[in-house]
Amino acid sequence: MPEVERKCRAMKRFRLQIPRTLWDEMIAHARASAPLECVGLLVGSADGVVKERYPLINALASPAAFESDPRSMLEAEKRRRAAGWDWLAVYHSHPTSAAVPSRKDVEQHLAAEVVCLIISLAGPDAVIAGYWMLPAGFEQATVDCVA
Repeated sequence: MPEVERKCRAMKRFRLQIPRTLWDEMIAHARASAPLECVGLLVGSADGVVKERYPLINALASPAAFESDPRSMLEAEKRRRAAGWDWLAVYHSHPTSAAVPSRKDVEQHLAAEVVCLIISLAGPDAVIAGYWMLPAGFEQATVDCVA
């Protein structure tokens, strides 16, 4: 096993706990952005409890890819620092495909210590799934919607 992947596996993994209101807001963001992909960030406590959601602008304005707009990312970072929260997850949508990372998702996810959340709008109901990204692929993350 390569050293980078060994370090990723040794990192502290957490159960991502997303309050129902933020869960619903992510889905609404994905639907409002369709047919383009949306992107956003989730922040909270180091044990995985999400406290805030920061929707970002998809600079690519693409139905098959996303890139966080630098200005919206900077604003999110300022808000996160002011609140004292940790980065927990990056979310984005797949307007017409399953909630499974694409090859591009795996290649472009730069932060192995945060969960990659994917919101699929391919079926009648939105589906959200989370993944830990590794150099050689991905592993399912535990993601719960909580009251």
